[in-house]
Amino acid sequence: MNIVITEQQYRLLLENDQEVNTKPSRDFDEIYGTNLSQTYDFGNNLSSDDVWNLWVDCRDNDNCDGIVEIIRNLPNSFPYYDIKKLSDRQRLEIVMGMASEYSPSDIVYFAVHKVYYENNVEQKRLEKQLPPEIADNIRWVLSPDSVEKIRNRFGIYEI
Repeated sequence: MNIVITEQQYRLLLENDQEVNTKPSRDFDEIYGTNLSQTYDFGNNLSSDDVWNLWVDCRDNDNCDGIVEIIRNLPNSFPYYDIKKLSDRQRLEIVMGMASEYSPSDIVYFAVHKVYYENNVEQKRLEKQLPPEIADNIRWVLSPDSVEKIRNRFGIYEI
């Protein structure tokens, strides 16, 4: 069956389509009772979703004043001692990790140490040890600290 829509309906669908700020570590916490996520104080009563929307506005519309201000304020809002030495790209990755409510250790592991899923040996080992339905809910790059917390939560003591 084919559904036909008008061009006006198509434009309306595009206008109403909003990108969602997913928060996989927070979702994991809610399902399994872990404490892996963290919320951050961005100032000006901005929520993590507000910061995400500032990023989307910058990316899509070149309206970057808001996200640039968040990046400038990173030394006051993110607990990493050498933040001023990081590249703009790394600082933006930190802001995006904060907006997704990842823990500081997970954010630093990804943005600073450049550990991605593909080269995260400990995470892959952990996922093989977990039941598949739990492993499937790990949708972000885990730092060694988060791997250890998950091991402890699910009683996985062999490495």
